[in-house]
Amino acid sequence: MEKRTLVKIRADLKAKRDTLSLAHEALKTECDKYNKLIIFISLASSLFESAKMTLGWDEPIIALLPIFLSSIVAGISSYIKFKNYSERQEVLIQSGVILTATLGRARNAKEIDEDLLKDYHTGLELLETSLYPDVRKRFLKQSQKNLVSILDSEQKYFDVVNTVKQGGKLTDVIGNMNSDSSTDDSSTDDIISKPSTSEDLEEGLSDEKQE
Repeated sequence: MEKRTLVKIRADLKAKRDTLSLAHEALKTECDKYNKLIIFISLASSLFESAKMTLGWDEPIIALLPIFLSSIVAGISSYIKFKNYSERQEVLIQSGVILTATLGRARNAKEIDEDLLKDYHTGLELLETSLYPDVRKRFLKQSQKNLVSILDSEQKYFDVVNTVKQGGKLTDVIGNMNSDSSTDDSSTDDIISKPSTSEDLEEGLSDEKQE
């Protein structure tokens, strides 16, 4: 769904940029898993060859084992090439760069113009063409959930700031917030750390006002 206000466009771009980042992370993790297998199997093959030469093993099955291991490595390498991990990651990186640039323009803009709308529509098209619909749905949902969690944590932080400025005890406030966080159905991590003094909290509030 397209957005027609700057606030909604910024939020939409941020969620979709994070969607591409999450998809790239998952793809990279999967590719790294197979690359690690290649490394470990190749290392095992080299160690076995060294042991065979040192100990003088000459049984037929011993001679076939390195060939078997090399075949496994070749099979995994062919599978990686078949899945086009590098090309798919490159597409996601390039699309993410364009979305990040568009998000930067939207953050600096004071109003929506034709160029910004054009870049926004281009970003939407990039997301739609970079990921299959089911994959896009999964990572977009995760991205939106992460952003809501971040906003919720930020709100909790500034609630602490306001409470302390009104005379509340810092240790009691953070203790209550951490207790609420432990029973939160979303099971999000509590990112609020205990500042050394109340001045640190006031500084955080001042920075927020300046932004």
